[in-house]
Amino acid sequence: MTNLDSNRPVRLGIVGCGAITREAHLPVITADRRVEVTVLCDRERSNATRTALTSGLDAEITTELADLAGKVDAAIVAVPPRFHAPVALQLMEMGIDVLCEKPLAITVADGQRMVDAARRTDRVLAVALMMRFFPHNRWLADLVDDGEIGEVREVIVEDGALLDWPMASNSYFDRSATGGGVLFDTGVHLLDRMLWLFGDLDHIAYEDDAFGGFESNAKLTGTLQIGGRPVPARLEFSWSHRLRRSIRVVGERGTLEASTSEPRMLTLHRNTRRGPMEMQIPCARHWDARSHYRLQLEDFIGAVRERRAPFVTGESALRALAVIETAYARRTPMAQPWMAHKEAMA
Repeated sequence: MTNLDSNRPVRLGIVGCGAITREAHLPVITADRRVEVTVLCDRERSNATRTALTSGLDAEITTELADLAGKVDAAIVAVPPRFHAPVALQLMEMGIDVLCEKPLAITVADGQRMVDAARRTDRVLAVALMMRFFPHNRWLADLVDDGEIGEVREVIVEDGALLDWPMASNSYFDRSATGGGVLFDTGVHLLDRMLWLFGDLDHIAYEDDAFGGFESNAKLTGTLQIGGRPVPARLEFSWSHRLRRSIRVVGERGTLEASTSEPRMLTLHRNTRRGPMEMQIPCARHWDARSHYRLQLEDFIGAVRERRAPFVTGESALRALAVIETAYARRTPMAQPWMAHKEAMA
């Protein structure tokens, strides 16, 4: 496959014109002259039309995926997760490179089909796990490897906030469309980062409060291998209450914490003779709320032009999907003490 003409922008199609497209992708796309949105596709034409108007785009509006053929070089797939695989597969068969929103798919089997298709069609398949672009990630891994906190005793991952994302449809609450709840939607970001930095998770146990619907609270435990020894990992995610929103690596001589809200910094916590000490380690000079989306777009454009692998490949995204699939298969109900009290009063 030859490189694209360097004298023209990459022609980009967007499939799915919901909140993630409007709030996250388009603000960085419209500011980048190396890319031009030529087609907006959504099953609801009004969504695509409104997106074009609010973003000032002069793009073709369509409800048919086939209309992208010959009009785009690459596409962002931002439809509900159930449709990631069929949409991405059709695009790649049409010769179009794909940046797929997370999670890659709703099953490992579907995700593997996407990976296989990308290889067979010689297409780029990138996955929008954009938190991998946070600058403090590599600092965290390097300082752990360098023994800054000594022998690692535990890894703690937390992400909890009230669910207030501006949604364009009710598909967010339809498990058949999304594949799951908080673990599948927001938890996948920190789970993916942990696996990327520290390797596979074994001995998985899982509990949530789904009770037949989707989970708003989830707890996952397992074992990592760090420094040649087993290290327990504990992950907790919530849509109903606030948690720290960070990855903490607890060692014998201190704790390193990478906060989702401050990707420029890494925090070192230590207990000294004079009491607790906290040190901020700068990992990047400049960073704002859209920096990781800009880096993600730049990497995708580079992969499309240079015919190289993207920073977040489909293969690597399968790891988090496999852990989630295993967790759901081993699900046990989360303790609900208020329910027990209510039943006792009945």
